[in-house]
Parts: sequence; C-alpha cells; structure tokens
Amino acid sequence: MTPRPVDVASVQAKLRSLDDLLGALRLVGEVDGGRLGQDVLLRLAVERALTQAVDLVVAVCSHVLAAETATVPTTYRDAVRAAGEHGLIGTELARSLAAAVGLRNILVHEYARADLSIVASAVPVARLDLADFVRQVAGWVQGRR
Repeated sequence: MTPRPVDVASVQAKLRSLDDLLGALRLVGEVDGGRLGQDVLLRLAVERALTQAVDLVVAVCSHVLAAETATVPTTYRDAVRAAGEHGLIGTELARSLAAAVGLRNILVHEYARADLSIVASAVPVARLDLADFVRQVAGWVQGRR
C-alpha cells in the first residue's frame, strides 16, 4: 500500500487550533493548585486545554508518520517519540511531550484524581512546548514546499 502524502492543510489547521489553545493557556495567567481547586471552571478549562493540546499534537505526529514511514505508532507516547526520531520535532521536545501524554491520560481516564499542583505546574511547560511544537512543525512544513 502506498502511503498518502502529508495533508498540509490539515496539519496547518491543527497548528492553528494549537495556537488557539496556547492563547487560552496564556489568558489564565499564573495558576497554582489552590486556585484550580477553588475555581472549578478554571480547572475544567485548563484540564480541557491541556488534554486537547496533547490530542492535537499526537494527531499531527501520527498523520506525518503514517504518510512518511512504514510504521504507525500505537500509543500517544510512541507517536511523539517517533516524531522526534523522524525529525518532525526535536528530540528534547518529543521527550517533554511524551511526559505530557501521561498527565493527559490521568486527566482523561481519571486513573486517579489529578494532583492539582501538578496540573498547575504543567501550564507553563505546556505554553513553552506548544509554542515550540507549532514553530517546529510549521518550519518542517515550510521546508517541504
């Protein structure tokens, strides 16, 4: 089976969505576990932004990998790691995003009640990682034209 080409428009749309989520995470300002515990709407918004961001990151990574490699990752962590190995993103960013997958899984599947101080500490990391991901993937796409 011949792989299909990377759908650049789809990747760019996902990058725009990630940029929107990044803007939302910037709007919440500085957060801590206490603030998230007291403000349920803020907690839900932050958790949703973090989980949706990871989903979009993995969607981009999986799409590119499916189009350009013979293997398709079966887990979210594998998708971001493989994207680093493939050169879509840097390996340091891939490592950081792989860690974000763990928090996403806890938030989505509620394996355990998330420690709100950990959720709060993920916000500034996510701001940096999402901006870096958008920049790196946009550069990768630009380099393909």
